[in-house]
Amino acid sequence: MRGYEPILAILLFSCALALHSRQVDLKLRLDYLWAVQAEEERDDMERVKLDNKRILFNLLPAHVAQHFLMSNPRNMDLYYQSYSQVGVMFASIPNFNDFYIELDGNNMGVECLRLLNEIIADFDELMDKEYYKDIEKIKTIGSTYMAAVGLVPTSGTKAKKSIYSHLSTLADFAIEMFDVLDEINYQSYNDFVLRVGINVGPVVAGVIGARRPQYDIWGNTVNVASRMDSTGVQGKIQRKKQREWVLRQLKNIEEATEHELTIEEA
Repeated sequence: MRGYEPILAILLFSCALALHSRQVDLKLRLDYLWAVQAEEERDDMERVKLDNKRILFNLLPAHVAQHFLMSNPRNMDLYYQSYSQVGVMFASIPNFNDFYIELDGNNMGVECLRLLNEIIADFDELMDKEYYKDIEKIKTIGSTYMAAVGLVPTSGTKAKKSIYSHLSTLADFAIEMFDVLDEINYQSYNDFVLRVGINVGPVVAGVIGARRPQYDIWGNTVNVASRMDSTGVQGKIQRKKQREWVLRQLKNIEEATEHELTIEEA
């Protein structure tokens, strides 16, 4: 029996070594799987973070979104900012309501909304131009398009220069909106008209809401710009009378464009 003891010892050692190797191999496999899972979870978290950041930048202007990204999550106070000179524009399509109708032939109004979406999207694309980089779209209210210039921190600081610059930029932007709408009318055989009101003055900007935060601006300047639109003439741009030096400098105020547009004073 003693002759078999070395053999048994070798067999037991081999079994123990094999079991240990198996355990080590299993541990390495588990470590690898856990590492892969952890990497996938990190990638998923990074994708979610990027998606959330993209959504935030779509909801808010870039400088406001950066404010929230850099703020302490435990100290998310109400965001607001006062501005001394901001150009505000309301551009309406007053005859869109006459165009909108719910029939079986237009999918109960869906096709009308599809065309309105195309119009608004084309207006949005104008802001991709370098010249209009300081214009911020605020919101759309039905078929009314609201935008402002002077909210971006890099905008001019001198009041006189800002008044002229803001009015000029908004007027040029509005004229291009007329061009866009003319092209859509030509392609869709419609006769939509644009009516624009602009104003320059102090505003307060801020973000309201928690589940669906919305950036907006408030103040008498905004109210007057809205009235310039609602009391304006179709096919023209109306603004509140500014200082005399602005009237002399503002381009297009006396020159007719290809649309024979004029900027009227209220």
